[in-house]
Amino acid sequence: MSRARQPPLVTGISPNEGTPWTKVTIRGENLGTGPNDLIGLSICGHNCLLTAEWMSASKIVCRVGPAKDDKGEIIVTTRSGGKGTSTVSFKVLRHEKIGILDQSAVWVDEMNYYDMRTDRNKGISPLSLRPANPLGIDIDNFEHLRVASGNLKKQASKKNEGSLAYVKGGLSTFFEAQDALAGASNTADTLFQEVLGRKDKADSTRNALNVLQRFKFLFNLPLNIERNIQKGDYDVVINDYEKAKSLFGNTEVPVFKKVYAEVETRIGALRNLLLDKLLETPSTLHDQKRYIRYLSDLHAPGDPAWQCIVAQHKWILQLMQNCGGGLELDGELRSSALSRISHTASLKRGSSFQSPRDDSWQYKSPQQVRFVEKLSDVVISQLPNFWKLWISYVNGSLFSETGEKSGQVEKLKKNARQRQNDFKGMIEEVTRRLVQLVRGALLPTTLPQEQRRLYGGWDTKTIHPGAWLTQVIHTIRLTHDALSALEIPNDMLQVIQDLLLDLRMQCLLTTLQQTAEDVKRLPEKEDWIVDNEGITSLPALFEQCMVQMLQSLKEPMECKPGEANVFQQELAQDEACKLCVGIMKAFINCLEQLSTKTDGDIDTSHLSVEMGSPDVFGSIHEDFSPSPEQRLLIILSNCQYLERHTFLNLAEHLEKHGFTTADKITRVSREAVCELDERLFESYIEKKSDPIVGSLEPGIYAGYFDWKDCLPPTGVRSYLKEALVSIISVHAEVFTVSKELVPRVLSRIIESVSEEMSRLMQCVSSFSKNGALQVQNKTFAFIIVIGHWYL
Repeated sequence: MSRARQPPLVTGISPNEGTPWTKVTIRGENLGTGPNDLIGLSICGHNCLLTAEWMSASKIVCRVGPAKDDKGEIIVTTRSGGKGTSTVSFKVLRHEKIGILDQSAVWVDEMNYYDMRTDRNKGISPLSLRPANPLGIDIDNFEHLRVASGNLKKQASKKNEGSLAYVKGGLSTFFEAQDALAGASNTADTLFQEVLGRKDKADSTRNALNVLQRFKFLFNLPLNIERNIQKGDYDVVINDYEKAKSLFGNTEVPVFKKVYAEVETRIGALRNLLLDKLLETPSTLHDQKRYIRYLSDLHAPGDPAWQCIVAQHKWILQLMQNCGGGLELDGELRSSALSRISHTASLKRGSSFQSPRDDSWQYKSPQQVRFVEKLSDVVISQLPNFWKLWISYVNGSLFSETGEKSGQVEKLKKNARQRQNDFKGMIEEVTRRLVQLVRGALLPTTLPQEQRRLYGGWDTKTIHPGAWLTQVIHTIRLTHDALSALEIPNDMLQVIQDLLLDLRMQCLLTTLQQTAEDVKRLPEKEDWIVDNEGITSLPALFEQCMVQMLQSLKEPMECKPGEANVFQQELAQDEACKLCVGIMKAFINCLEQLSTKTDGDIDTSHLSVEMGSPDVFGSIHEDFSPSPEQRLLIILSNCQYLERHTFLNLAEHLEKHGFTTADKITRVSREAVCELDERLFESYIEKKSDPIVGSLEPGIYAGYFDWKDCLPPTGVRSYLKEALVSIISVHAEVFTVSKELVPRVLSRIIESVSEEMSRLMQCVSSFSKNGALQVQNKTFAFIIVIGHWYL
């Protein structure tokens, strides 16, 4: 017959070991469709079908017989599936027989006897065994049944009569037996009381051991939690706690409740420990995320992530304050705080006002500059992690969205969205504090009076060179770029942009002021050596100074993305124009001062041994010191060069570097130098022409000369020769300094002499013949001099 079902498969037995007649539960698949379908069951080779009780297709209950094998398989046979297989085994435990009074740690149950007849599958007591056929005849038909019924009635009547007589006859024996049994019961109680007591104690101990073994995870959990906390295995602690909570969180067993309460106490201490570690500073972003996840898994009360953000915000502000910008760090406290500041960024050079950098440059830099460097380091190193922690908090990546935790994560995300304005206020407070501290150190006048007392207190008497302000601008720009890279909204960083604009304006004005001071010291470098063009090195030094100043302003004045143009600010335009004009006028004033110095006022220690051009006599002068007239000529030549070349070159440089008022600066400067040139020229002409003009009239009338009564001319008189020699010496002096000045100077001197001669001749009322001839000779002599000059 073909089988429609799969053969039986035994997959489990409980217990899996025991003594004979141990009751076991067999579990598996296809164990039969009903009691009648089960036709075979063997354990360790022993047939256990008689004691088998079919419960379902996956469960059978039976007792293990006295099998010969100590260990074997469980085989189930059904009509529908045939003989099955087993994936488990059963082990039969053998025990020694003990006497009635022998001590034993295990209570031995009474032996159950079963009818092993093959036609019975239900266990019976041996006392209930009866003959197989109580009717005494074989029943083949109805007549046989009627006869058997009569026999049964006869036997019943005889039994009743015999039983009654037996009872009446043995009544006394019954009472004696009853008394004997009562005495035996008392004797048995006395004999077995100790044994029964040991049995109860053994049962209690065994039950307690079974409970401890079965629930050893819970009982060992407090100690395991303590050990794992000491080792730092917080993940193991959390997993064990979750398991214990799912198993014993709602238990009503007193001992379990007591142990679980101890577990909760240890977990509460762990929550406090993790929260302390989370709020501890400094700490890395990785550790912060790890502790937040631990606290989330432990269902810590409140919002640990937000508590960490608040603690980090306070710590960043404290670090910034400790850099040395607070009011409490004044005097000696401020000096000790600033002495610990380390300079980390490099200083870019490019200005003539910057000294060469050496190993000790950071100790020479101003305290405010070192303070800004330290402040920037704090912001750049701490704020990115602070921002990333907030982003992780908002998007929920700090928590694991698994199972029942997903609801908690959604709640925390909702809390984060509600706290966006609070976090925005934290970022704005950090940037605002940064700006306030920098302004208090470098721009105290831009702060209100109350904030100036809080964040100021620095030495404002020392003016920091433009190079240090350039370094500060570079540092603040790096800070702004680092924060922008985090995608922090621009409105939160606007205060830094405003600070940069003010710093750039301050750098511009400071650099111009320092340049003006440097220009005022340029006359000390004047060596009075003229080149072929008739100028000294002073105009070139001035131009070099201005160009280097503009080059030093190139970086701070350069407009980075998002920055405003300094020169588009009306205040900056006006101040820069005034300072640039002031620089030009300062240099012009220096030229004028040089022209008015006497010989004793000039320091000739740095002057060259010889002039750049030979004088009219071609001689070389040692320890050359220019005369006042020579200084006037040299300065006049320098003024002409400034007007025609230097100021025009500077105008191009100013326009190239963004100065929108370059034309105005050039125009005002040229007007000023023209005024100086005119004054100096008139002074030189006055010094040179007055002696010549003044000597004409005394020379003419020397010896009581009379135009009406004079001798015929025989030659040129001495005074005229002296005048001509004086003019020639002026020509030589001017030509030695600058050829371009010769026409301008000599034309004015000859003009003055001519005017004087004309005046003198007009004063003569009449001339004699010889007097007229004298006038012709003088005129001819001047014509020769003028012609020679023009040739």
